[in-house]
Amino acid sequence: MGKGYKNKTCVYCGREGCSETADHVVAREFFLKSQRANLPKVPSCAKCNGEKSSLEHYLTTVLPFGGRHADATTNLSEMVPQRLEKNAKLRRHLISEKGRIWSEEAGLLLPHMTLPIDSDKLNQLFCYIIKGLIWHHWGLLLPCDYFIGASSLTKEGESFFLDLFNKNPRREVNVSLGKGTFKYEGRQGTDDPYITLWRFTIYGGVVFSESSLFPSEKTSITWGLTCHNSLNPNYIFQ
Repeated sequence: MGKGYKNKTCVYCGREGCSETADHVVAREFFLKSQRANLPKVPSCAKCNGEKSSLEHYLTTVLPFGGRHADATTNLSEMVPQRLEKNAKLRRHLISEKGRIWSEEAGLLLPHMTLPIDSDKLNQLFCYIIKGLIWHHWGLLLPCDYFIGASSLTKEGESFFLDLFNKNPRREVNVSLGKGTFKYEGRQGTDDPYITLWRFTIYGGVVFSESSLFPSEKTSITWGLTCHNSLNPNYIFQ
């Protein structure tokens, strides 16, 4: 580990002088081994690194099943089986809870296999990722009195974010990692640099559904937001 990441402030919890490792903001396991160069890194304490790694181990196993990107297919065939071998409990859960939904494609209703996913873990991981990206791109540590949230939304819920996304930001980023395996866009508020808005796409867009028969109207994009707690944006993520 480089000296630049040791004994620094942990980007995730904000404790000073406690970082012990350089954490990859977007886990290397999301990518094929040939696509892991130049991933963003931040200083992290052991506790935050461990909690984030637990979320990553789960999601890098489950998300490739729903990916549309070519690398998701390769990941699914070459790396996911090894992860499931090490996690028999998760393997049994996926097998027992798999189902089927119908979705319309080119005017036809076609069946698709579904697998259960813990959306809370997905949202928690993206909150870590947002904190890491704010530091990586803009050198900012999110204050403790700021809200951070992430979720996949319905098309109606997205309209709120799209209105903000189209405004002129102070700064913005648009990054594609691993040849499109993981894409993100970020916008920083003009009046308050800690107000940020994020849009993420994994594996070309993983579709989430809350119905056992038909897919919900939730999009394949995960949105994230940071703002001061006084703005009370919790209703957006209900």
